[in-house]
Amino acid sequence: MRNFFALILIFGIPLMAQEKYGVVIKSVENMHRNPDEMSDVVSQGIIGENLKILKSEKKDDREWLYVETPDTYKGWMEAKSVRIYKEGEEKYASKGKVFEVESLIAYIYREEDVTKHKPLTFAPITSVLEVGDCGERWCEITLPSGEKGWIQKGDGFIRDAKERRKLFLDQMIEQAMRFLGVPYLWGGKTPLGLDCSGFAQLVYKIAGIELLRDAYMQFDQPNLEKVEKGKEKKGDLVFFGREGGKISHVGIMINEKEFINATTHEKPIVQISNLYDPYWQKIYRGARRFTGF
Repeated sequence: MRNFFALILIFGIPLMAQEKYGVVIKSVENMHRNPDEMSDVVSQGIIGENLKILKSEKKDDREWLYVETPDTYKGWMEAKSVRIYKEGEEKYASKGKVFEVESLIAYIYREEDVTKHKPLTFAPITSVLEVGDCGERWCEITLPSGEKGWIQKGDGFIRDAKERRKLFLDQMIEQAMRFLGVPYLWGGKTPLGLDCSGFAQLVYKIAGIELLRDAYMQFDQPNLEKVEKGKEKKGDLVFFGREGGKISHVGIMINEKEFINATTHEKPIVQISNLYDPYWQKIYRGARRFTGF
């Protein structure tokens, strides 16, 4: 035992530490590749999202946390955007009834009135919030920061925290079309801006299906079936990338010829593209299908 503790002192081998968790308190918060605001954005966290905290670092008078989001993606997030749970504290919106945002953006107010004050904050689609009493038009919510606020009932729906809403395939495609014209944003996964895999992940999440974060991860996701070329159909994920390189783009088929995607090609927005356009055929790498609709 004495030798074991000596190894800890000499080589810095850590003892078993209790895992730390936190929750995003900002509406949308960037995740960076490195603990530096100038480092590239790899993804985002949204309000109410629970995080696993892997380590922390202070740089240039800023506190940073290396976090893992529920989709297992990792990146650096500013500590001021996260509330770290105390030991034994239950995770936010993890039990009972919750309010899931269905509007692209839902504003949260200090009282049951949209005119008296500016909103406290906003929550993007798929945000899950702790909910209290609801009236005819408004629901009281508790934000992950601990503040109380009010959200309009028409901005979402109430469900059990342990359940997820499931959509049919046609309903999922209808949801995807709501994002037409949303600007392309590298690392984005909200209606403020989306990248290709963030868009695919978000649309599938609305339908109750979990996708991994990046296109190359989705391409290899084990619960998706490989689709023969020429057999693509509505709802399939179609993947692209230069020959010999990594999968770098993904879209969602809306019929047998067209797919919807967040792309910088021609115009940097969510748009509908033709799978058989020479531009896309040249870099087409295959399709994957979720068979559980």
